Amino acid sequence: MVKFSDHGLALIIIGLILTISVYLFFLGIPLIIIGAYFLNKKANQDENEINEKLKDKNKELANIDNKLKEKENQFANLDVEFEKRAAEKDRKIDAQLRDKKEDLANIDNTLREIEEEMAKELSLKFKEKETQLANLNNELNEKKKGLIFVDDALEMQEVGLYQPKYDFLTAVSYKEKWDEIRQKQKEHIKNKTAAICETEWRVDDSIQKGRAMTNANIKQILRNFNLDCEMAISKVKISNRENSVKRIRKSFETLNKLNERNAIKITPQYLDLKLQELDVAIEYELKKQEEKELLREAREQEREERKIQKQLDAEEKRINAQKKKLENDLNKIGAELRESSSDEEKEKLKLKIRELELALAKSNDDIEQIADRRKRTGAGYVYILSNIGSFGEDVYKIGVTRRDEPQDRVRELSNASVPFKFDSHVFIFSKEAFELEKDLHNRFDHKRVNKVNSRKEFFNITYDDVKTIVEENKELVHSFTDKPEAQEYYDTLKIEKMSSK
Repeated sequence: MVKFSDHGLALIIIGLILTISVYLFFLGIPLIIIGAYFLNKKANQDENEINEKLKDKNKELANIDNKLKEKENQFANLDVEFEKRAAEKDRKIDAQLRDKKEDLANIDNTLREIEEEMAKELSLKFKEKETQLANLNNELNEKKKGLIFVDDALEMQEVGLYQPKYDFLTAVSYKEKWDEIRQKQKEHIKNKTAAICETEWRVDDSIQKGRAMTNANIKQILRNFNLDCEMAISKVKISNRENSVKRIRKSFETLNKLNERNAIKITPQYLDLKLQELDVAIEYELKKQEEKELLREAREQEREERKIQKQLDAEEKRINAQKKKLENDLNKIGAELRESSSDEEKEKLKLKIRELELALAKSNDDIEQIADRRKRTGAGYVYILSNIGSFGEDVYKIGVTRRDEPQDRVRELSNASVPFKFDSHVFIFSKEAFELEKDLHNRFDHKRVNKVNSRKEFFNITYDDVKTIVEENKELVHSFTDKPEAQEYYDTLKIEKMSSK
């Protein structure tokens, strides 16, 4: 279909071309008018088409508006329905809640009734149990009176309550005292004062037979008592000392009671000798253990002393070798100086001689220091260590070492016997190191971790106590570290924390 707009435009163009010529001017003007007519007609057609389309669109919009209004009405109806349903749901829920509250109230009442009944029942049972417990306690007390041998581990007494009865310096003295007490017991038995008979019995109207029976009974009661005492004394420790005394006294009372008809009894004097023997046995064992530990410490100190002397010998040998070399060099350069004719060379040799003389003087000083260290057997380092991984905080070890490198002693203590390494806080060098250690031990004696064995050098002291020691000996302090490194311990805590996640 040919568009009028295209014809009209073509006629206008042709008409314009023709108007250029004077002869064709009147032909071109009509063509332009006809082309304009066609363009106008096309424009009117387009406008009509657009108007038709707008009408269609308006109709569609009107339809959409109607549909929207219908939807709005539907939504309004839904809102009303929803509100109705929500209100109905609320009413139902409220009704259910009221029912549940009533049920809970009923349950609470029922529970209170049950609790009251149970309380009454438990009260009755409790009273019954109290009565049974009282009866059991009475029975237990009766059993305890007849109990002789029990497990020592269940009878631990307060160790600090035991006060030594003797104060001998050596285990030999305790052994001598023990033998002395045993000898007195033998004399009591020989003199018939260990056990006595208060009645002169007759058997078949014979005093001699009566005495024979009495002697046999006395031997029997002493044999039983001695066996009981030997059993108690052979197992006695500080932890079970009170119980062992009870065993001996119980045997004394029981045997005397069993022999009341025979009028035979063990004398209190013989009982007292057995109790003395018990105390000597305890202290004898303690002193032997103490001497063993002292001997071990002495051997350890002797080993350390030998090690130090060996180090001093090696150092002295090295210095003497160095000294001999210096003397040889000095003699050699002295000879060169005497033979030299050059002033410049002589000055160089003199300078070398002065250097060698200074080095030789230092070697002599070192030899003197070694000799002085050999004489000063009390010199050394007092150390204060901690091990929070093994013993916790505020527990410090105060000890002494004569080694040139006190850290070697720390490494030695950090062996397989403790789970974590020791950390050093301070090293104090003193010519009287052992006296300083003793003074510190005495000062903190009441804060010892082990209050039985004084050779265990651990104390419950604070960081402020350590700082006080440092201030008092600040001129002698070799090194001081305020906080423990405890690297292995803190790393272990980190690993445990990661593992627990």
